[in-house]
Amino acid sequence: MNDEKYPDFLNEISNYLLGIANYSKLYVDNIITTIMQFLTFMNTYKFEGKYDSLNEFSVNDVRSLSKSDIYSFIYYLADNGYKEGTRITKLEHIRTFFDYLYRIKRSLFKEPFKQIKREKRLGTTLPNYLSLEEAKKVIDIYKDSNKEQDIRDTAILSILLTSGLRLAEIQNLKISNINLKENKFTIIGKGNKERMCYLTNTSKDALLKYLAIRNEKTVINKSDKDIVFLSNRFRKLGRNTIKQIVKRAYTKAGINEEKYSVHTLRHTCATLLLKSGTDIKLIQEVLGHSRIETTQIYTHIYNKNVEKAMLEHPLSKFKMQDALAFVA
Repeated sequence: MNDEKYPDFLNEISNYLLGIANYSKLYVDNIITTIMQFLTFMNTYKFEGKYDSLNEFSVNDVRSLSKSDIYSFIYYLADNGYKEGTRITKLEHIRTFFDYLYRIKRSLFKEPFKQIKREKRLGTTLPNYLSLEEAKKVIDIYKDSNKEQDIRDTAILSILLTSGLRLAEIQNLKISNINLKENKFTIIGKGNKERMCYLTNTSKDALLKYLAIRNEKTVINKSDKDIVFLSNRFRKLGRNTIKQIVKRAYTKAGINEEKYSVHTLRHTCATLLLKSGTDIKLIQEVLGHSRIETTQIYTHIYNKNVEKAMLEHPLSKFKMQDALAFVA
């Protein structure tokens, strides 16, 4: 490092991270670059250009920074178009900086980052889902077929896509729990919780067509007599069979079967409902989530469109000095 360019405490943290913490030089250089960006921001907006050179920055200046100042920097990164992953990485760099000064150097009297929670990289956890066009293709792949298996599979695919069932829920769906007059059915979901589900016109038509065939079959196994979807041997479908049905549908629809699973259809149901304007609490009921936080992951799937709209809002152009007033 150029000792004349950086404050003394940055030279010290660099030596610690390289020599004691055993971080790579590239990673340490990235941390120092972020810290310098952070200090430049604070020099401009917190200290109003107090220093002509950042090597004049002192630990006392760092001690005066608060949680609100860190939030201001977070806003600055977002306002200047830094992507989510980059913002999270930079915040971890700043966290390392404060952690060193507080725990290792013991130069700080308080820990500004203590109450700032770590952000999750949403991009790594978001569920895959089909577009509306892809979902339509999946439902329609057997529309001209009169084969019994194709009629059954169409009913399965339609209910998975429109009712958002889990694999086990479609597997254990019972005839006695279906009310065709009211277009609804009950299932026992996760944690043995019962919930009400509804049939769309598409799924009801597909189910009626299948039941006309299903009701003519003689089921030998007593435990399977009330099960809706049966194998060619008139037994309850196995989990692997249902997976094969869905993967076969993906292939026929020209969709990459390696990228998607049975659960993708549940995610697709929720995402399409959300995009159509359905309230998140109603989607929670449809999916049978006990916690709203679980359902809210779907709000992040197309958050970039919302973010873009907000960044184009007339009030998004105000200066950073004005933003500081909101977080002080």
